[in-house]
Amino acid sequence: MKKLVIIFSLIYGFDPMLDTFTIQELIRSIEKVGGKILIPDPESNWLWDALNHQYFPIDESDRALIQECLENKQVICEIKIKSGSGTAEYTENIYIPVVPDNGHSPLIIRMSVDVTKRVRSEKELFTERNKLAYITEHSPDAIIILDERHAIRSWNRGAVCLFGYRPDDFIGHPINRLFFVENEFAKTIEILESTQSGQELITNRMTRCRDREGHTLHCQMTVFTMSPDGDGRKEFVVILRDMTKQKQLEDEITRSIDNITKINEISSFIHSSLDMEEILNMILVAVTAGQGFKFNRAFLFLISDDRTMLEGKKAIGPSNAFEAGILWHELNLKNPTLRDILSSYRSTQDGRDFRVNQMIADLKIPLIEYGHEMDIHEYAAFVDAVYDDRCILISHDKPKYLTPTVRRIFEVDQLAVIPLSSKDGVNGALVVDNAITGRPIYPQELHSLKMFANQISAAIQNAVAHDTLQNSMLQLQRLHESLQKSQQQIIRNEKLAVVGAMSAKLAHEIRNPMVAIGGFARRILNGKYFPENERFLKIILAEAERMEGILNATLSLSQTKEPKKALQSLMPAVNRAIAVIGQRFEKYPIRVHYDIAEHLPDIAYDFDMIVQALINIMVNAAESMPGGGILGIALNPHEEVLQLIVSDTGEGMDEMQIKKIFDPFYTTKERGSGLGLIVVMDFLDRHGFKYTIDSQKGKGTKFIIDFR
Repeated sequence: MKKLVIIFSLIYGFDPMLDTFTIQELIRSIEKVGGKILIPDPESNWLWDALNHQYFPIDESDRALIQECLENKQVICEIKIKSGSGTAEYTENIYIPVVPDNGHSPLIIRMSVDVTKRVRSEKELFTERNKLAYITEHSPDAIIILDERHAIRSWNRGAVCLFGYRPDDFIGHPINRLFFVENEFAKTIEILESTQSGQELITNRMTRCRDREGHTLHCQMTVFTMSPDGDGRKEFVVILRDMTKQKQLEDEITRSIDNITKINEISSFIHSSLDMEEILNMILVAVTAGQGFKFNRAFLFLISDDRTMLEGKKAIGPSNAFEAGILWHELNLKNPTLRDILSSYRSTQDGRDFRVNQMIADLKIPLIEYGHEMDIHEYAAFVDAVYDDRCILISHDKPKYLTPTVRRIFEVDQLAVIPLSSKDGVNGALVVDNAITGRPIYPQELHSLKMFANQISAAIQNAVAHDTLQNSMLQLQRLHESLQKSQQQIIRNEKLAVVGAMSAKLAHEIRNPMVAIGGFARRILNGKYFPENERFLKIILAEAERMEGILNATLSLSQTKEPKKALQSLMPAVNRAIAVIGQRFEKYPIRVHYDIAEHLPDIAYDFDMIVQALINIMVNAAESMPGGGILGIALNPHEEVLQLIVSDTGEGMDEMQIKKIFDPFYTTKERGSGLGLIVVMDFLDRHGFKYTIDSQKGKGTKFIIDFR
């Protein structure tokens, strides 16, 4: 040690007294770490190990390294591999040049350090880095590294596949170009950097990007910061996972749920009605409303009863873009809900739907199956939809369906036919298009319409069944009324037959004595009699005349002769009846009021029978006004009949009296026979003329006859 200190002092000019301690400590430190102090010869062919006092051989690589170290006066490190027991060991040699300024020979301090653990760790780290780099490069997610200015420094294959750009196309460019909305990414970074909690990670943030072709991509974005160089400069790592298919699936599920909700809401409205017209209106509104299925136009066809034709029934939709703009603008101003529209819709009367209804008003499509050997059916889409029970989209790529006839009638190049099917088969078709906006019809829309069609088909069936039931009930009601009238007529006829048979016998027995009594009473009144008996004679004569009237009426009921009809005016019969009972108008202060139309049609009737019937009606009217009143005679055409109304301002009748007035011998008068209206009924029934009585107690009576 002492000798080495002297050498250092002599060669390198150290003061032994001042620097001994320092040199000694240096030498000990070098020895402790296995270092060597090497003095090379001028040609660097060998080295003198000053600590171990021996020459140290060097090879060509060491010689070049030592020369570089001395010439450049720089510390040089070298790692040597030493193979041992199957595992490699690593030693790091550090060469420190000592080149004095006084021109003495230089020396080199070589430090040897066992760096096996460090090298192995570095190799493991390198391997892991390579793995990570491989994973990053081949990840299906887009992994993009940005600098502080948000410019792209690198991106992986996932980014190439996702966006369609090569790395060179985008390196150095702002990442904002990848996003659908301008500055969307910058706003995300602002959120990241302004997080007060020191958060340096944003995960699973949904955003919209766009690829090289301009298509929208829905991505799940994760962003975090890092400082790889440790100098405080930040880099941003952006990971974008393509969620477009998932988003489309979610949107499809959402649309399906919305459509199911919409269909249920519409169906509840449609099934709440049994009126066919109202149901058809609601179906068309639901298909075309913005709150519904949003088609521009809709057409409804129903299968004929014999199932040989598909017949156009109703349509809805604007005729042109101008009309559509006005209609949709009005709806936007009102902003109604679908429920509001369905509950308040009525067919428009302003002609907006006239054009589309005119297109299918007389359209009848024959449902005839066709084979491959035959010509293509001009309405093949409709026939196939009905027979195959499937939705058919008519478009340019299906010339079999887009026939010249279909194009001419509907004036569009794309429309869809949806069959209206139920458990009993297809009963119609719904046709939709977007003739105004030109928007394509998508397959998922057809699926929704098919679900809706099943519901509306059931509603239509219910309405048809309800109409059938209503018609059956109406027919049953009419049949019941007819049977009731027939029964009443039979009862009346039976009563009349009994009265006629009885009166025919009594009339012959009573008539001769009554004629004699009446005749003798007249002769006595015309000759000599006691004045005090005049009153009694007049009573006898009056009663005899009354009995003759009863007998005449009774005899007329017993006659079953058919009326001798002749086509003639009704006015002569009316005038004759008024003339016959004119003397009664003097007895009662009655005024006749006429309401006669100018031009009256001739009718076929038996003059004598109708005159007698009118006399009986007018007599009843006059006798109901003992204090005087107005006898109304109105004769006017009414609903394809000639209607005569004989009215009075007399006492009138209640419901019970009206029901009994046609019963034989029923009368409300002190001296009435109860046979006058029986004769009227009999004569009118023989002619087949309809008649009704309208009467109110204290307000008068109307006898209404319809002459056909």
